[in-house]
Amino acid sequence: MIIVLAKAIAKDENAKNEIIEFSKALIENSKSEEGNIDYNLYEDTSDNSLMFVEKWESIEILQKHMQTDHFLKFGQNIGDLLSGDLGIEVFNSEKLEF
Repeated sequence: MIIVLAKAIAKDENAKNEIIEFSKALIENSKSEEGNIDYNLYEDTSDNSLMFVEKWESIEILQKHMQTDHFLKFGQNIGDLLSGDLGIEVFNSEKLEF
């Protein structure tokens, strides 16, 4: 399983709210993609940062996702709302049973 953590830091509170609004379509469309396991957005209550947490079946499926219209449109929509680049970390993991 591939896990993606993508941190977005908004310029201000209004920008954060706009990012959240734009993310609704991204999340809905991404969750319906073949090979998506989970896709959510979390808000840090101490600052203007947001964290996307994504789970995909494979790196190939993630790469395909990154070429979809909804993913590309989201990136275009939020570009001016961020205080810097998205901080993206991608992990290859396996579920452990205890």
